[in-house]
Amino acid sequence: MNIKILFLLLFLLNFTVSIKNETVKGVIEKAVAEIYNTIDSKDLNTLTDKFVLNLFNHKELNILATKYWYFDINTPSIVSVMRSTGQNTVPFWLPVNGFIKTGLIVKNEYYTYEVWQKEYNPGRVELGINGFDDHNKHYFVSVKSKNEKSELTLKNFFPANQFVTTMDIGAFTYHDWDELTLTVVPDQLKGGKLLTTIRGRSREAHLINAFRETPFPSSEESDQVMLTWSKSTKSTQSVQWRTDTTSNNGVVRYWKKGDDKDNFIQTEAERKLMEDRMLQNDRFINRHTALIANLKPNTTYNYIVGNPDNNKWSDTNEFKTEPESTDQFSFVYFGDTHKSPQWGQLINDSYKRFPDVSFYTLGGDMVASGLFRNDWDIFFNYAEEVIKNKPLMPVLGNHDDQNGLGAKMYIDLFDLPENGPDKIPGEYSYSFKYGNALFLMLASTRPINEQSAWIENQLKNSDATWKFAIFHFPPYSADEDYPNIRKEWGNIFDKYHVDMVFSGHVHYYMRTKPMFAEKPVTKPSDGTIYIVSVAVPARELSLPDKNYVEVRSTEQDYYYQKVDINGSEFNYKTYNSSGILIDSLNIIKQ
Repeated sequence: MNIKILFLLLFLLNFTVSIKNETVKGVIEKAVAEIYNTIDSKDLNTLTDKFVLNLFNHKELNILATKYWYFDINTPSIVSVMRSTGQNTVPFWLPVNGFIKTGLIVKNEYYTYEVWQKEYNPGRVELGINGFDDHNKHYFVSVKSKNEKSELTLKNFFPANQFVTTMDIGAFTYHDWDELTLTVVPDQLKGGKLLTTIRGRSREAHLINAFRETPFPSSEESDQVMLTWSKSTKSTQSVQWRTDTTSNNGVVRYWKKGDDKDNFIQTEAERKLMEDRMLQNDRFINRHTALIANLKPNTTYNYIVGNPDNNKWSDTNEFKTEPESTDQFSFVYFGDTHKSPQWGQLINDSYKRFPDVSFYTLGGDMVASGLFRNDWDIFFNYAEEVIKNKPLMPVLGNHDDQNGLGAKMYIDLFDLPENGPDKIPGEYSYSFKYGNALFLMLASTRPINEQSAWIENQLKNSDATWKFAIFHFPPYSADEDYPNIRKEWGNIFDKYHVDMVFSGHVHYYMRTKPMFAEKPVTKPSDGTIYIVSVAVPARELSLPDKNYVEVRSTEQDYYYQKVDINGSEFNYKTYNSSGILIDSLNIIKQ
């Protein structure tokens, strides 16, 4: 799996490499500008395939038909394009470029693909866009030499670093879903070279039903105020917020709680212009990030954010730095939130009930689509009253790092530590220490083995009493587990005794028995406890019994976990949507 994801990452780096006006991206951006200029907003999502095709001249259509995916072959070959039968409209370039629909069928566990073929002489093979819709069962490609005695060579790929495998039953086709493998492959195609892709590429030319609106557009007023940590929890505080593009000068003013607010200290913010080109009512925003440094430990500060040029300021909020030496604190964990009102209810209820928690953690799938800023706007709207007063430390889920397209919006929105593994993008995986506990915040959507040495180094060099790991995919689950994580990271957790692992993804609640070497053990001191939780209504599931389960709930409910640390004592509680305690655990280290 790891080499597959490596090729995915390299694949992504090449999407936009070439002259803008000669790329699919450039052509589509020109079309988006024309649509905005000529189509009434109420009609933006009534576009048809015929209308969209008429937006492009002959040169632009040729770019869409030939510059999306290409490579060179050295011998006469048959190129097969496997196109999902669930896609209503055939991509225009297939028949135009001379591809002929065959009667062949390819299947995986869930989807069926029809096969279009064309014979090519040695030279360049040029393929077009997946379509103007967002059909994420993207087409994939195989190539087979016409002469079995001729060795087929493929080279000069765009996007570069193309992963090539063998066309056969059991092969995967999507890097962002490599557990989905082929179950039906005609004999005529077996043995060919299979070119894999990612489902998210379908969005590169997405225009039909693509335009969105945010229910919470930006303004010159500062909003979406949020606290995180990117540096020391004792002496720094990171503050982020949003404005529209008319407000460019962002600052944070802060002072010790109880002091005269006119004696504030001011820190300037860095500004980042964010674009969501399909967000018709708020395409561009400014995201402001200020790092306050040289703070005193164990001190509560008040602060406001805003723009001194227009004198627009937020309400007064507060944050508290970690004490210089403490082994007593608490935090709250949430599983999947999916920008839901139920998550909003949970975080606000937990804040009212436990106002003294030190911070919040979140195990990924914060939104439905990590590349839709309207999703993030909803997420922040539900949580803002809490996260402007308490730091939020998240990790990525598959919905945040979606369809293989990366998590740029997540990186732009959150200011997090950049102390993670060298081969993983900054802020995807990171660690921080609070009190006598170490927190490993891991990117389970990224190559697992490329984080292992870093994880081991963090644990080996830690003197923390308590060690926690937080990541999205669950190593143990009766519904959908991840044995690769269980074996790769679980062995390290066993070696250095990680106390508890928090995850989500599968939408129910579970606490395992202490686990060591993938087997239940009797005492927490002998193994690691694994938590699965969800902060949106769980699915109704009928799950088989597993010997590792200590507590499990398949009710259609949603939950949060509160953890209290007091020196060598650990107190864990899970509350449901009604605030009822459904699970608890107390551990005392000798």
